[in-house]
Amino acid sequence: MIAGDILADLREIVGASGLKTGDALSVLDPGADQHNLDAGVMVVPQNTAQVASILRFCNEHRIAVVPHGGRTGLAGGAVSAIGEIILSLSALNRIRSLTASAGTAIVESGVTLQALQEAAARVNLSTGIDIASRGSATIGGMISTNAGGMDAFRHGVMRQRVLGLEVVLPDGSIMSDMAQVTKSNEGYDLKQLFVGAEGTLGVVTRAVIRLAPGDEFTATALVACPSATDAVALFQTLQRNRSLNLLRAEFMAREYFALASSNLGPASLAAFTRAPAYIIIESDATDQQIAQTALEEALAAAIDAGLVLDAILAQSEKERNEIWNIREDSNVVTRVCPHGYWFDISIPLQHLESWLTQFNNGIAALGSDIKGFAFGHLGDGNLHIGVAGETAKPDKDKIKSIVYANIRETGGSFSAEHGIGLEKKPELHALIDPVKLRLMQSIKQMIDPNGIMNPGKIIG
Repeated sequence: MIAGDILADLREIVGASGLKTGDALSVLDPGADQHNLDAGVMVVPQNTAQVASILRFCNEHRIAVVPHGGRTGLAGGAVSAIGEIILSLSALNRIRSLTASAGTAIVESGVTLQALQEAAARVNLSTGIDIASRGSATIGGMISTNAGGMDAFRHGVMRQRVLGLEVVLPDGSIMSDMAQVTKSNEGYDLKQLFVGAEGTLGVVTRAVIRLAPGDEFTATALVACPSATDAVALFQTLQRNRSLNLLRAEFMAREYFALASSNLGPASLAAFTRAPAYIIIESDATDQQIAQTALEEALAAAIDAGLVLDAILAQSEKERNEIWNIREDSNVVTRVCPHGYWFDISIPLQHLESWLTQFNNGIAALGSDIKGFAFGHLGDGNLHIGVAGETAKPDKDKIKSIVYANIRETGGSFSAEHGIGLEKKPELHALIDPVKLRLMQSIKQMIDPNGIMNPGKIIG
């Protein structure tokens, strides 16, 4: 429990409205994890100086600090406990500048992805990254978890979108590395230490984000493929096709598509050709008709080549949204099959077919009560995996052994884009190179010797 005099001192830093406890905190949405607000104390600084004062004070008093963005993280990175303090970046929500000619934006860490997307779109630019929780996920949180999303095969993950960072360290000092250029070889690229660190090393307060050209007129298709190998071949063929600009390629295995399409509708999609693998393809061109024709011709050629069984091209924005809803409303799995676990992995594309076969066989061996669902971002091999029992949760250790089998040997990753947090700490210690782990522990000890930053997460 945080003592009253400590709360009074924190109130001096952020003002009465910047300290939330009791009823003021209980009305907030805890987000993706019901334990995110368990600390019972939240400070809401208005600027970088206040963040620095908070961390300096907490470091001196050995008070643990849990940074919060939009609380959309799925790995437990924002979970807090009694005796800790939540540091919310929600008030640092200003877009400081957006320069179209340079393709850059300077933003505070509490800016939501959607707010930046809308600002960029006004000058025909994009953030170069997109995730389903765009309306609540913040730029600072996405940096801290190194978020990925459906555009990663084109523009990289969050690490590639960051040109510069301002970070407050645990002792209250401020590292300002706000370069606005791609080429800045000034010794160790220290800002990258804080990308993916999940608030365990410091608090990101501002960032320089590299923007990308905006999409033009899009064409969207739902495609059924004979196998995952054919889906990969189709993706690679479309990438090489100079008559269209491939924007997105989202993968859905048979079991996921069957469940999602039958529960999310419409009937035309639920009745679509049964296949082992499905892809949502999206491309663009300078004119809507050109985009539609180019994608239609490319898919017709793919059907002739045996890479595609069937395809539906969206003829309206309504049809496009219906197709995307099947992929983006993945919570349908939890609603229909609530007794399960989720995993976030990356598989090299050359091993996708063999991994899916291994996964499906492993799940089938557990009995008919256990269901396995796979979908994700085809271009970079990032799969989201759900495994659920119809009446009770399956044995988690057995499921992990199936999902993670040979993942390191094939060059994949047990954590693709959702971070480590609390959920994946056992895998981190078991599956990564021990020298890499030791270096991470050394960096944590050097930057945060008192262990106040987001304790218990990743390696803490």
